[in-house]
Amino acid sequence: MARSGVLLAYSHRDRDLLGELQVHLKPLQKAWMLDLWDDLRVDAGPRGGEELLRAVEATRVAVLLVSPNFLSSAFVAEHGLPALLAGQEHPRAAVMCVYLRPALDVFAESRFVDPITGAERSVQMTSFRGLNDPLHPLAALEQPARYEVLQAAAAEIIKAAHRGSPAAVSQ
Repeated sequence: MARSGVLLAYSHRDRDLLGELQVHLKPLQKAWMLDLWDDLRVDAGPRGGEELLRAVEATRVAVLLVSPNFLSSAFVAEHGLPALLAGQEHPRAAVMCVYLRPALDVFAESRFVDPITGAERSVQMTSFRGLNDPLHPLAALEQPARYEVLQAAAAEIIKAAHRGSPAAVSQ
């Protein structure tokens, strides 16, 4: 299956900062024909889980919007994160982090059961590519600096989504 999507994983309590990132990604989404996915596209009914699984399977780039809310979410810990991290072993998948709010848990190991292999695994958020400094998260920045960080993050997300694709090679 060809992976082309960008999945934004976040806590609903951080929708304000999700919206700020989306402002920078939406124009690029149209220009680059990027499949940008977040849970706002999921039905709340029984088909929502199936839609999430399809999105994870199609994900080329997973962007984790990291905050204490994200790290303490039972859904993220039990379902979202294991599925994304298991999928990141695909040779063309990437996991990136945007640090939204101060969270010392990013330096701790998170343990989970790999939904594909059933094996126990552990990972630190800081082992993935950070698009900003976890010690200076977005919420701690003034608006001009936040804008610059989000603009640079959006550019890196687009670059990762098109790395090695025919469209990126022909440009």
